[in-house]
Amino acid sequence: MTLPAPAQTIEDSETWDALVLHLGGRLLQSWRWGEFKGRHGWKPYRIIVRIGGATGLAQILVRRAYGLSVLYIPRGPLADAVSPELAVAFREAVDRLAHATRAIIVLAEPEDERGLALLPEHLGWRPSPFVIQPRRTLRVPLGDDDQLLNQMKPKTRYNVRLAFRRGVTTRQASLAELPTFYELLRETAERDGFGIHRIDYFSDLLRAFNEDAALLFAEFEGQPAAAALVVRFGEEAVYLYGASRTELQRHMPAYAVQWAAMQWARARGCRWYDLWGIPESNELPPDTDENHLNVRIGLWGVYRFKLGFGGHPYTYPGTRELVRQPLLVWLWRRLRPLGA
Repeated sequence: MTLPAPAQTIEDSETWDALVLHLGGRLLQSWRWGEFKGRHGWKPYRIIVRIGGATGLAQILVRRAYGLSVLYIPRGPLADAVSPELAVAFREAVDRLAHATRAIIVLAEPEDERGLALLPEHLGWRPSPFVIQPRRTLRVPLGDDDQLLNQMKPKTRYNVRLAFRRGVTTRQASLAELPTFYELLRETAERDGFGIHRIDYFSDLLRAFNEDAALLFAEFEGQPAAAALVVRFGEEAVYLYGASRTELQRHMPAYAVQWAAMQWARARGCRWYDLWGIPESNELPPDTDENHLNVRIGLWGVYRFKLGFGGHPYTYPGTRELVRQPLLVWLWRRLRPLGA
């Protein structure tokens, strides 16, 4: 695909990842994330635009179906400085890809306000009703063990210590043990009411990131009690998936496995641990009072658990969309999930 000047594509993974990190990008704009998603129905394209010393870039995932496509920019675009000319050039590059792939819509989830500035309304970008990745997250600073414990809320600190006092142990599992993780994940999904990918999705994720991914188990009396799947990019590790066995939750293995995951991340040079999704609002869910704060309504119960580790909340700007075929988009919104 030929892009209009001053845009270009990049086909070198090290160059791409270095640029992403330089512009403040994170895991979902990394080269290996694009390659991983390429095994599950998406084709990655990576474009960079430079004008007057300002740089913008985006890894764009394309999903095709029935001769048409959807374009999706996870946690992007990224930019170092923004000008009207750069926003126009970025729109032109996106248009070229959208035309070549017969896209009906482009969805973008900018990382920050600089990325958002590349998507101005006067160029056709609009706020989108789609929520693909979590809108808010918690990022935990990774200090030494004392710092990790001191920044926790008292109850979380108590539960971490309680888990180990009760004999919970933690270890990094091998890829061959993925079925054990998947069994825990299925139990968790049934208990908490959410859907999960097929097992090969997790296998491909671990293979794609290799030594920069970890499957961690917390065990009680030799039985898997909780697990976490964590991926590192740059100086940050991201907690993508977790699971636990209902009958062993009283031994606090979920706290122990998070402790192990933070130590794993710190040992690999990470300064931050991203706990991923939390609710968009701090308001209690309906029909919940102060005496029932741990109920699992939406993400609230998970939020209470994650908040205990002392992270800093971060809110993303939200999804923007560029609709190219309104009628087809109207049908697609009702008939086909994104599956991102």
